[in-house]
Amino acid sequence: MPKKKTKSPQEEPATTVKATAGEETPKEKKGESQESGQNEAQAERKPREPQMVTVNGDKVTHGHAYQSKTNPEDWYFTAKINGEQLKPQKMDPADVAAYEKKEITVPELMQRYYPTKLMPRVPEEAFKYPNGLAGPSGPITIDKFNVYKETDETRADYGRYKFYAQVGDKKMSAPASREDLNAYFDRVMTPGQLVERNFGERLHLPSHYAQFRLPEGIDPNGVRVAKDRSDGKWKVSADLGEGRGRTSKQEISFDDGYSLFKAKSATREQIAAKYLGQEITAKMAAPLSMEKSASVKM
Repeated sequence: MPKKKTKSPQEEPATTVKATAGEETPKEKKGESQESGQNEAQAERKPREPQMVTVNGDKVTHGHAYQSKTNPEDWYFTAKINGEQLKPQKMDPADVAAYEKKEITVPELMQRYYPTKLMPRVPEEAFKYPNGLAGPSGPITIDKFNVYKETDETRADYGRYKFYAQVGDKKMSAPASREDLNAYFDRVMTPGQLVERNFGERLHLPSHYAQFRLPEGIDPNGVRVAKDRSDGKWKVSADLGEGRGRTSKQEISFDDGYSLFKAKSATREQIAAKYLGQEITAKMAAPLSMEKSASVKM
């Protein structure tokens, strides 16, 4: 574990110019001495060169890692942007080791721990309301979008920051991830983009489902979405082909069912990829058993 640093760069005291105790300054040299001292002090106070300049022109300084005083095993990275201190971020142990060996730079650490600070900001006009968004059957309007903290103690997400959106007659809220919150406050994503990411399913947006794709080699005709006779719920499953069988059946949400059957903004393949993607990837990566391999050859 790296040794604890005693002082961060911004804690270093400024150098001051003093006459040695008991030493008198000759009168003819006094003005020159004072001027020299002032010049040195000004040079000392000169702003340091930035460690990097972002795409937005923001200057990053004082980027450094430091060890926690309360828990020595924890290290944090922090920096200043345009002189304003950023909230320290807990570092990954591998990054701590790389930092101590000088194998990782401040720009690289900024990219890992403050990525939205380095992204291009979107025009401020994008945050004016109402604004439009492509819906399942035409343009839809975002009338309001903001962030709030849940204050209802009876809710499971009490105390969390949430996004609120009003789209037409729909009023929706959802817990916000740290990444999306940073993107919102740093103005690197538009309200429309954040609505797509957080409410795309509820608004039946084609863009929400475009992110889901089945792995290559899966026959789309093998995907089945049907009502389960045992409980009456709509579920999706997929046939993975000879030797790998069929996946489990996963219940789909009401909104996904509406997007598939009513809005026509989602396909069966996209629904299968959304609910079965990880299972399909794991099954396709696993080797076939000897018994199954033999049956395939026969």
